Amino acid sequence: MGTWGPAIFSDDTASDIRGDYKDFLGDGLSPSDATDRILLEWKDSIDDSDEQSVVWLALAVIQWKLGRLEERIKEKAIEVINSGCDLDRWDGKDKEKRKIVLEKVKVQLESPQPVAKKVPKRFRDHCEWEVGEIISYTTLSQENILFRVIGYHEDKGGKGPVCELLNWKGKVIPGKFKLRFLGIKKKEYPQGNYTLSQFLIGRTSEKELPKCRVRQVGMHLKPSQKVGGFTVFLWKHLDKELEEFFGIN
Repeated sequence: MGTWGPAIFSDDTASDIRGDYKDFLGDGLSPSDATDRILLEWKDSIDDSDEQSVVWLALAVIQWKLGRLEERIKEKAIEVINSGCDLDRWDGKDKEKRKIVLEKVKVQLESPQPVAKKVPKRFRDHCEWEVGEIISYTTLSQENILFRVIGYHEDKGGKGPVCELLNWKGKVIPGKFKLRFLGIKKKEYPQGNYTLSQFLIGRTSEKELPKCRVRQVGMHLKPSQKVGGFTVFLWKHLDKELEEFFGIN
């Protein structure tokens, strides 16, 4: 667990719980179901004497801020504050600062909570491209480059394609016979003994994919490598990243 200050959310666990709770609401779960998911997925932390207070406090505060504080969570958080168990994690001046924070949290939780705020639906990236599929991308110089899908990566943000960049650039996309003999572009880092040869292309919203510049060319070729050790690019920054890492503009 990483903690960098006495504030409730100056803590990795607390920040993750805040994010997860908002995500669950954004996914359409009811407040009660979202709480149940948190309690299930963070059970190990709840059973940990060093982290359980962080869970109850973080969940109570984010619920209050969103106008969804449940009585069962409020009771647990107040119990944590009254027992002083959370302060056992702190020393010296930080302990005094944390004590002040908890006193303010107690007043907050016992005060009327705001009207329930709308939580936006969480965007999850998605991709239907097939492994081995060739994807054309039109650069800012109006020439085409070619990606080959080598696999996928999935996490809480969704599913994104992991690609390798074929060593080709031009106006007219070559036929499959010629494509078979193309190598892939790489970026060498001699000092770190590392080679950038594959990258995940992701997005944080539907509109970030530049559909007018991306095209499935209808060809498939066996990837030259398996997914592993990829760098993450974002569609909205792709032109800049292609120029920085591969000299393409």
